Amino acid sequence: MSRYTKLTVSLAALLVVALALANPASAQLVALRHHSTVLGDHLSGASELVRAQGSFLRDEADAAETWVRVAAARDDYWYQRAEKFYQVKQMRLNYIQQKANSNRQQQSYEAAAEETAALRLLATVQQGAPQWPTALRNAKFAGSMSLIESLLRNWSPEDTTGVVYRRALATEAGVLRTRVAKDMSIDHGSRVRAVETLRQLQLLADLPSDAGAVQHLAAR
Repeated sequence: MSRYTKLTVSLAALLVVALALANPASAQLVALRHHSTVLGDHLSGASELVRAQGSFLRDEADAAETWVRVAAARDDYWYQRAEKFYQVKQMRLNYIQQKANSNRQQQSYEAAAEETAALRLLATVQQGAPQWPTALRNAKFAGSMSLIESLLRNWSPEDTTGVVYRRALATEAGVLRTRVAKDMSIDHGSRVRAVETLRQLQLLADLPSDAGAVQHLAAR
């Protein structure tokens, strides 16, 4: 065998050995690369899962915060509405109460004015100078007016024993008041004034026995 041939065989043998050694290394490199890719994919998937979970939790927190704000706004709306209703109701009750107080006060003033007018009427009769409305001076009412004047001259509200006089005055004034109110031959204005005077006489018959007040007012 020539020297050239030996050299060629030796090179071929070395090449075979080199290829044999290279194949396992290549296989390991490929396997390592494959292993690295799977691990990377796994880690990448885990990272995506973590990000997804974080996004979900963040969305849940935002939703919870939004719900709390909506619930608070709803509660505030109903509270404000209830408060407004209460204020309006309270204002209405206050108005009604004030109106009732005003009406009672007005009625009290009117009653006091009527009582004073009745006592002054009594004073004019007892002083011999009665001032009767025109309708009551009509001749057809003369009998009733004569009886009324007689009762007023002989009785006063402070007389605690004059129960009979009170009843007689109240009865006669009531009967005459009805007659005058139904008498259409009397003009309306005169009829109203006569009825008002007779009502004062009825009020006079119901006055309490307060001698001091009666004497003071009647003397004015």
